Amino acid sequence: MCINLFGQADSTATTKPIHIQEKVNIRIPDKSKIEEYRKDPRFEYKKEERGLSWWDRILLAINNFINNLLGAVAESGMLSIVVLLIIVVVICLIVLKLIGVDYRTLLGKKELDKSDIDIYTENVHEMNFDALISNALRNKDYRLAVRFLYLKNLKQMSDKDIIEWSSHKTNYSYQYEIQNSLLRSKFLETTLIFDYVWYGEFELDEGKFTEVDSRMGDLNKMINHER
Repeated sequence: MCINLFGQADSTATTKPIHIQEKVNIRIPDKSKIEEYRKDPRFEYKKEERGLSWWDRILLAINNFINNLLGAVAESGMLSIVVLLIIVVVICLIVLKLIGVDYRTLLGKKELDKSDIDIYTENVHEMNFDALISNALRNKDYRLAVRFLYLKNLKQMSDKDIIEWSSHKTNYSYQYEIQNSLLRSKFLETTLIFDYVWYGEFELDEGKFTEVDSRMGDLNKMINHER
């Protein structure tokens, strides 16, 4: 005969929940800090949609042209030759830039304007850009005004220690010094616009200059918000 030596647990027994009360510290953020972050463009996630600008249409046309050209030469078996020629041209332009030779003198433009010479030789930290921009606009020299706007942004990035300006550096080399990815992207956008307007000798009217000025101004605002 087996004898149960252990008492059977009461199946009807219930466990009472234990309530632990803890003091909750409510932290209210500083209103001034909230307002500061609200105005910071780096935390602006809503992007205003806008239609294609004249610059966007130009880039789209160039892109379509290149795609059509590469498709045509690929079918004709000339792709490797075209790529080789492009590489040679790019290398030549880089070498000319490094040794300080303006390619326009090789294309028949023997004498550069006085304004061109000053731009290449003067230190950006010694230039009064506001006066230079005003003078260029007064003379309706919108290409020159775009160059001064671009150089002004370079100077401000240098003043904020975002880049280390040097007359021996290329414009595109500065991208590797910019830590903020959004600022770097905007800088590359304005550099592409500047190269097209200045080195491509693209003539601007007042309306097109206003749009370029707006793009340069967007970069300027981002620079001013950098700490």
